[in-house]
Amino acid sequence: MAPQAELQQELILQALVLADLSQDYQHLLLQDVPKELVPLVNTPLLEYTLDWLERSGVNEAIVYCRAQPHADKIRQHCRAFSTRRGDCGLKTCVVSSEDCQSMGDAMRDLYAKSLLNDDFFLVQGDLIATIDLKTLMTKHKERRTADKSVIMTCVYLNGDNETCRDKEASATLITDSSTGKLLSHQQPNCSTKLSIPTELFESTNTLRVVPAAHDPGIAVCSEVVPSLFSDNFDYGSRDSLIRGIIEQEELLGYTIHCEILESGYATRASSFSAYEKVSGEVIRRMAYPMVSEVSLTSHRIRYTHDIFTNNYWDPSAKFHKGSGGTNVVVGAGSEISTTAQLQWSVVGDHCTVEDNVKAQSAFVMNNVNIKAGCVLDHCFLGNNVMLEENVRLSPGCIVGAGVVLGPDITVPPSTYLVATSPVDEFNQQNVNQEPDPSVCGTKGRAFILVREEDGADVEEESEGELVEAEEEESEMSEDDMPDSAHMSDEDEQREHEFKREMMESLTNALRESSAAENVVLEINASRHAYNMSMEDVLTTVTQGIIRVSEDKTLGSCNTEMLWQSVKLSITAFTHVLKNYIRKNRDQILVLNAIELLLNESPKYLPVAQKILYELNQTHEILDDEVVVHWFRKGGAATSVFPALKNAIARFIEWLEQEDSDDSEDQD
Repeated sequence: MAPQAELQQELILQALVLADLSQDYQHLLLQDVPKELVPLVNTPLLEYTLDWLERSGVNEAIVYCRAQPHADKIRQHCRAFSTRRGDCGLKTCVVSSEDCQSMGDAMRDLYAKSLLNDDFFLVQGDLIATIDLKTLMTKHKERRTADKSVIMTCVYLNGDNETCRDKEASATLITDSSTGKLLSHQQPNCSTKLSIPTELFESTNTLRVVPAAHDPGIAVCSEVVPSLFSDNFDYGSRDSLIRGIIEQEELLGYTIHCEILESGYATRASSFSAYEKVSGEVIRRMAYPMVSEVSLTSHRIRYTHDIFTNNYWDPSAKFHKGSGGTNVVVGAGSEISTTAQLQWSVVGDHCTVEDNVKAQSAFVMNNVNIKAGCVLDHCFLGNNVMLEENVRLSPGCIVGAGVVLGPDITVPPSTYLVATSPVDEFNQQNVNQEPDPSVCGTKGRAFILVREEDGADVEEESEGELVEAEEEESEMSEDDMPDSAHMSDEDEQREHEFKREMMESLTNALRESSAAENVVLEINASRHAYNMSMEDVLTTVTQGIIRVSEDKTLGSCNTEMLWQSVKLSITAFTHVLKNYIRKNRDQILVLNAIELLLNESPKYLPVAQKILYELNQTHEILDDEVVVHWFRKGGAATSVFPALKNAIARFIEWLEQEDSDDSEDQD
């Protein structure tokens, strides 16, 4: 009879890799490729993550991404990775979803599909790391054996380690030093003071404070974690889960522990500044054994490495080790002039860098031609870019694929350039607009891309997606809206109950002056309880914010009193409304919701212009160009729009005049 040890099933290590849930590299410049497939030192980011998982002994990796627009490319890349590795290597499986916008959505979907049934590693698809995962899993299982309440072990690197100092990915931790239990996880701020709740001293006398731990986003999770995301729809990220578990420990009965490593390398290329930093660290061999001269695809030597200059170049490249500067990577088939001066730069495949070019921390993709006299300073160039003579790119410039610049121009700092016109994202007549020579030079073709300034939570839309969405919204007439004749009794009842519950939440929140995050929590809970779409939520929230003041003005025909009540409500719920507006299409939905409300309740028509002014100017919820575009397209085409058009005509004229004045000032 075989020994019991031989009958035990071998431990299968599983990892969840989150990819393409957000685009942090100004994704309009990278529409043809997801962030995780952007080359870092001429190797796709995802390749670093998968190679590290394989080296760490992970057997299976679930790569989770949105179904559109890049799932097929990620699936193709992972399939090729598994094919190259064979039966003994890391097995990859790509899972995609149409509605996924956050880690919370991904976890809920995976829980519904029962794909995570044991302890697993949680990582991001833009992670470069070398730490030992098997040891972390062993410690996690030992903790769970000793304490059944442990559901997650978060991994950090001590901030004193020079390799991991990064303010963008740091956290202030308070732990129980005797057990490793995480008591507080705070994002750093500008204050020099640290707030420590007094109740922490009551629970333990062995507190450890780590003021600047590097957080690479790695966690070892139990099978309970996906179910917690499923049960709590306000959990959208790992940090929100951590915060919820810590705050509700007594109620939930769960705890989170942490491992603070004193050595090792782990960091994310989560933004362009982080991408630049990590590129330099890989070139400096800080991510060993993932070094630039060894291909992660084949594990074979691909580049010649000169240890004195720390330069790397493909044998087919025309690059002399004694010229061209230091800390440079040059891809296959590229040609670098002997008079070019490059420092801390990466050049992709089949590129040309001509005489007297100077580049400092420049990241050049494939098939790029840089002519004589150009200066590149801390910038990014996409595929097929052409720089004519004497083009100067200032720090922070990102040049999209196919852009042509020059000659003899200087691009201002932090300018984003694209090859096709993004100028009025609503007006398709501007697609054929000619480029401005003052922007791109006399031989150039490029357009400045105006960025959203609202941070990582705001997503830009591609022009095609926005136009399609706008057409759908503008073509929807009152007759197209669902009513009792078209809806089943069940759907009608569900929608009615949802609206009723939403009004109760808003009424109570206004009366009790509830915090915005608590109101959003209630709204999200109602949304998932009644299975409502985000469009339905935004419409109902918008109308509810205006209507919640009705009780105070009931029976009154005083327009000023009505407006004061509406204004108070808008002010109280500004942050709630902003939470649900992430795209231009969402702003159109808000405007349509207001028009539909006016169609049902004409009493709000006299204050319509003031409502739009409040949302546009006072609280900056609606952009000028969105309001004007919606107005010119005819709104939601309800029967009340002609009257609404007359009521807000002066406001629209004022917006257009303001935009015209701004344009003249810029000229």
